[in-house]
Amino acid sequence: MKGQVNVVLALLLALIVALLAVANVDKVTIRYLVGETRLPLIIVIFGSAVLGALVVAMLGWVRLFSLQRQLKAALKENEALAARLAEHEQQPSSASLSGDETM
Repeated sequence: MKGQVNVVLALLLALIVALLAVANVDKVTIRYLVGETRLPLIIVIFGSAVLGALVVAMLGWVRLFSLQRQLKAALKENEALAARLAEHEQQPSSASLSGDETM
């Protein structure tokens, strides 16, 4: 369900960007460090939206890799603790060895 909501929101955002871009077809001057260029505003709007999406995707990937690393560490720790528990359960208890059992 969450995936469907994300798809609908992405389509809605794409529609808004497309409507804004179609409504703004005038040429604009883009100035950067070594010069300038004139492009249709539709290209500037679309390019900005794509670059923004790429930045968000990269940040998402960084977060995903971080969480995967944490998950691996937690699973490794869980296996070590499970092995210690199994080892502890196999050892006889000290109460039954000393003969202090009460009836």
